[in-house]
Amino acid sequence: MIRKLKDRWARFTAERSRGSVMITGAAILVVLMGAAAMSVDYGWLFLNGKRTQHAADAAALAGVIYLPSDEPAARNAAIDVAAANGYIDIATLGGDATVTAAKIPTNDRHLEVTIERPVETFFLTVFGLDTVSIERRAVAEYVLPLPLGSPDPQFGNDPECAPNIDTGTNCPNIWGNIHGRYTNRRMGDAFSPWCTGSNGPGCTPNEWMRPEGYIYAVELTGGPANLDIDLLDPAFVQGGGNNINAGDNPVSGNPGPSTEWTLYDADPTPLDLSDNGILCQVVYPPEPAGTPFDWRNFCDIPNAADGIYPLQIRISDDNFGLNRWSIRTFAGGGAESRVYGLGDMSIYANVDGGGSEFYLAEVEEVHAGKPLIIELFDPGEASGNNFIHIQDPFGNSPPCHVLVPNDSIDENLASCIIDATRPARDYNEDWIYVEIELDPLYTCNSGDCWWTILYDYQGDATDTTTWTARIEGNPVRLIE
Repeated sequence: MIRKLKDRWARFTAERSRGSVMITGAAILVVLMGAAAMSVDYGWLFLNGKRTQHAADAAALAGVIYLPSDEPAARNAAIDVAAANGYIDIATLGGDATVTAAKIPTNDRHLEVTIERPVETFFLTVFGLDTVSIERRAVAEYVLPLPLGSPDPQFGNDPECAPNIDTGTNCPNIWGNIHGRYTNRRMGDAFSPWCTGSNGPGCTPNEWMRPEGYIYAVELTGGPANLDIDLLDPAFVQGGGNNINAGDNPVSGNPGPSTEWTLYDADPTPLDLSDNGILCQVVYPPEPAGTPFDWRNFCDIPNAADGIYPLQIRISDDNFGLNRWSIRTFAGGGAESRVYGLGDMSIYANVDGGGSEFYLAEVEEVHAGKPLIIELFDPGEASGNNFIHIQDPFGNSPPCHVLVPNDSIDENLASCIIDATRPARDYNEDWIYVEIELDPLYTCNSGDCWWTILYDYQGDATDTTTWTARIEGNPVRLIE
């Protein structure tokens, strides 16, 4: 009897153990299935998150180039690029994603793009999660080329300004300048001439020459408005023209160059003219001495939209000579316009003994903490103890690094005051490279962000020179 009871107890405990193992195994299986579900779905969601982020990045970079002037175009470009990456906006294109793009209120050159779309799951449906919403954000910055040479609706002197002195009539003391193709770059224009060492066919080629000449910006804000553009002395005047003219200069008796002026449609990328329509174009051939020295109407644009209108100035024939001129703009209806150099500019500068100050570049607060690069070619020739001051908007000369390869000059200056004493440092046909690290807390002077160049010279100088200024780095970049 006792043996039978023992056998029954053994069978009972064995069956009970098997039941416990089955329950435990089932519980472990559920946990493992949940972990597998989480692993598969987590990987799937992570992959979709990366794809969404890449689409947001691409959309922000595509749209930001239209800022600050055309936010609707920026928004449309961002939505189109998001759609090309598979994220079709539900509101505008009838897709299954929500794409938003807008300027950041604190900076009108920053575009914020967000993309949100539901993603279907696999195993998480067991837990009632059929879809998971994924949202990603990107912010892109567009840094326009620095405006050069003028904060005003005019670039260059008026007829009231004599060519070589400051008459006290609020003269900027510069003229725009461009050299004919077979003129020697040693005369101060770094990029338009075909020659170095001498003038004329058969000269040593100028390796910096570019046939597209120089590009200026006519910028309109507060439009639409009627926009008018006038030119002073746009043609080369043979023999120098009137006594108060800009100082057109023939070379070796050559009749002088023909100059082509072309105004293009407004464009968020004004240095790329490949996709621009032409609004106005005039070729001015050389004109005889005594030609009336006055403003001429060049182009009128009725109902012009806000934006930057590139104005290209280039030489269109093979003659020699130096052509100097000014540009002015008018905007109607309370709108505002201004004109300035883009990328670089060749100018004819009139320096008075004792000091003359010139606008160099507008460097806004958005560039705080970045390197400011300034390049000066053949920057003024006068006898005596001469110094060139690079000045911030407060009139201070910050620390800078100066490099003049042709003269083996490589120095760090506590204040950016460059020794230009002749003959030791005449810089004739030399480039002076200046690098200034902008303070991370850099600010402007009550909204005036223009840097200037002060020529502290003992003697007078009238000289052609070429200046460039830029912020180092990619102009279109992601910042968040």
